[in-house]
Amino acid sequence: MFQYGLAGFLQPFMDYKSGFCNFDCTKCGEVCPTGAIIPLTREQKKTCQVGVVMFIEKNCIVYTNETSCGSCSKHCPTQAIKMVPYKGKLTIPEVKEDICVGCGACEHVCPALPNKAIYVDGNIIQKVAKKPEIKKLEVKKLDDFPV
Repeated sequence: MFQYGLAGFLQPFMDYKSGFCNFDCTKCGEVCPTGAIIPLTREQKKTCQVGVVMFIEKNCIVYTNETSCGSCSKHCPTQAIKMVPYKGKLTIPEVKEDICVGCGACEHVCPALPNKAIYVDGNIIQKVAKKPEIKKLEVKKLDDFPV
């Protein structure tokens, strides 16, 4: 209610500890009574960048506990976070800020405590993110079914 002081009473506030912005949902813009959140189509929403992902390696459980994770990458709808080789068989997050929309799914699921290893830094003014490159998988046809 008062995250922005008295002047910002009841302004929208993104709290990724309790949830995240669903990639296909446009309800906020449809119901906002003040126009602070503008209505967007689903296509527009998929590139509307409300913030940018930030990664702090020293907080990541892959770094601190030397254990596998990847929760942030698995939950990223734009593939702005991918896992890259780290130590041995371990992988660690790598971020692409330009395709991040700031939905907060990565921050919400990050198990690092007390400080998250990955978080969204909000944009003052919404920007347009690049569309992620979608690579088509090559389908190989097998001649015979293996016996």
